[in-house]
Amino acid sequence: MPSLPNVLARTALYIVENPEKVVRFSLKELSRLCRAGEASIIRLCQMSGFNGFSDFKLALAGELAIRDTVGTEAVPKDEHQLLTLAGELSRSVTRTAEGLDLALVQKVADRLRPLHRIDIYGSGVSGIIAELFSYRLLRSRLNAHAFRDVTLAHEVANGLGPHSAAIAISESGVTLNTVDFLRTARAAGAYCVAVTCHPKSALARHADVVLPMAKLNIPAYGGYINAVPRAVYIAEALAALAAPRGSDNDA
Repeated sequence: MPSLPNVLARTALYIVENPEKVVRFSLKELSRLCRAGEASIIRLCQMSGFNGFSDFKLALAGELAIRDTVGTEAVPKDEHQLLTLAGELSRSVTRTAEGLDLALVQKVADRLRPLHRIDIYGSGVSGIIAELFSYRLLRSRLNAHAFRDVTLAHEVANGLGPHSAAIAISESGVTLNTVDFLRTARAAGAYCVAVTCHPKSALARHADVVLPMAKLNIPAYGGYINAVPRAVYIAEALAALAAPRGSDNDA
């Protein structure tokens, strides 16, 4: 997905996250939901090796049937695979730490500290991460709140301004609701931060600053929460640097 144009990447992400829905959609319905032209969707299917959308849906339905029967190979089945998973999770945190510019994190923390409010949004697993960010920043005495409802998040984003901030979290950087949230917040004048694996994504273009997460070598969709540990590191670093000087976070 990172190598695809934004419209195709957004469509691909929707398909990956909602395969059971896509097999029931018409081309027109998918086009409307992804805000992608029908020709673009057909092009994506052809790039994936299919003649068109109908052929792609047939293959997707077959894949879902197999997955329901035998499960997914991404699920660890023995001690060795579990240890491999643990290693991948550990490396994702280490690589995130190595790729994070702490001077930049300090700059973000300094901007957040005096603000009146900080709104945080993510979709799916990123919504769980948004709540963790909110909790951690609140314990650092910042007025941070996470939103899981997309409609409420967008309505609140319209009311932001120069004395507020918006933090948007999306691994791919192309999740439509998350991009729209940050776009709305920036238009309202808020300080905007993107937490994503793709600094050149659509989400990043609406951010004043990007805090990068390391990419995973294991699936980060289909119910998995392996994206969380590396994001927790960013939340901890940001909260530690944003805490008022001389404060006790656990007070």
